[in-house]
Amino acid sequence: MMQPNSNSDSLWGSTRKISLLEKLFWRNKREKKALTTPEIIEKKCEGILIGEQKLKSFLFSTDMAIIENNDADAILAVYPFAPSSRIIKSLVDFCSKPVICGVGGGTTRGKKSLEMAQYAEEMGAAGIIVNIPFENHDLQKIRKKITIPIIASIASSDYNFLKSKIDAGVDIFHVTGGKYTNKILKDITVNFPGFPIMATGGTSLGNIEESISSGSKAIVLSPPSNKDLFKVMMDKYRKSLSHF
Repeated sequence: MMQPNSNSDSLWGSTRKISLLEKLFWRNKREKKALTTPEIIEKKCEGILIGEQKLKSFLFSTDMAIIENNDADAILAVYPFAPSSRIIKSLVDFCSKPVICGVGGGTTRGKKSLEMAQYAEEMGAAGIIVNIPFENHDLQKIRKKITIPIIASIASSDYNFLKSKIDAGVDIFHVTGGKYTNKILKDITVNFPGFPIMATGGTSLGNIEESISSGSKAIVLSPPSNKDLFKVMMDKYRKSLSHF
């Protein structure tokens, strides 16, 4: 599990150093956050253009406290329940950065997903994402009704499967293939050169670097839980008390 500021290989341990020139002339200075994304993403990722912004890091979270205290470029708001209009509105209103809203997968599809996709666009979401089991005929219906990007999570590099997703209206692939992620990334890069791909970052800086080298244009990061963050904090407090 990722821990903030614990060691050099921590996903959340590095803080980007800002040069004197940036301090003087960079008008849109990024506020220093408690959870900082790894420098390697900013340095080596090409980024994916969504709207008018090039995004390199996506935080996989719906926790407002975590969202408020991280410096990722965008939020990937996906959860293991039916999509909720209240959650969509709350997150889009709350976030000062682009939000990608989950609208369907294995349990939610058809009319409900279409309604959630349209609602997400109306509320100002930067894009929508559907999970692996989502069917192409539902994607086609959504594509006809919204203009924001459609992201599809995938765990296969089968040419016909991917081509059918693209033909149905998918703009970006989110590769979440576990140990096969890098192979899938390489296959997509060969078979669909230039197609935007993002990938789940794994559990170490090494995983992230491998994904970028394999063709991922952006990285999805899973933050530490509140429980883990409190554990780090309380361990520190307990150690300080041992001096008394």
